[in-house]
Amino acid sequence: MKHDVPLHTSCDFLVDGAPASSALRLPRSAPDAPVRILVLDDERSFTHGLAQLLRRDGYTVDTADNGEAGLLQLQAHSYDVLLCDLRMPDLDGTVFYGRLLLQYPAIAQRVIFLAGDTLRLESKAFLERSGRLWVPKPCTAAAIRRVIQHVLHAVAPPSARVQDHVALSTSPHHGYRLAPGRPL
Repeated sequence: MKHDVPLHTSCDFLVDGAPASSALRLPRSAPDAPVRILVLDDERSFTHGLAQLLRRDGYTVDTADNGEAGLLQLQAHSYDVLLCDLRMPDLDGTVFYGRLLLQYPAIAQRVIFLAGDTLRLESKAFLERSGRLWVPKPCTAAAIRRVIQHVLHAVAPPSARVQDHVALSTSPHHGYRLAPGRPL
C-alpha cells in the first residue's frame, strides 16, 4: 500500500483532534524499551499537536515552553530525544544547546532542532555549526518521525542497531534530507 505524504504542510500530525495516519508510523528501534521525548517549543498549538502525535506513536512525551523549563525537565528525567525550537522566550534553543553541551554533553547528540526562521543568517550559521539534525517549521509528521528514528538509531548501542535504516544527512538550507541513492 502506497501513501503519499504531503510536503510543506504543518497539519500532518494531530491538530484539533484530527488523527494522524497510523500507516505512516515508523517502527521504533527498540519496541520494548520506553522512549522518552522532550519537546521544547513556545508555540502551544504546535507543541500540543506534536506531543499528541508522538504519544499515539507510543512515546512518552514531556513538553517545555523554553530552555529554562527544559533544563528543569532534564534534572527530573532522562530523555532519548529532544525536539528543540530555535526561537523561544527566556532561554532560546541556541543558548539551551550551549548549556546542554556544558551540563549534559551526552544528551547534546540527541537534539533535533525545529527551525521556523531558517532565513536568518544567525540561525543558518548556528544550525551549520551545531551539526545536529533539524527540521524546518512547518513540517510533516513523516519528517519528524524520520529524524527521531535517525537519532534513536545513532545513539543506540551497536548491538541494538538495525542494519537497514533510513540514512539522513543535514543541509543548512533544507533541514534533514534522505541521502541520495538510499531507499526509503
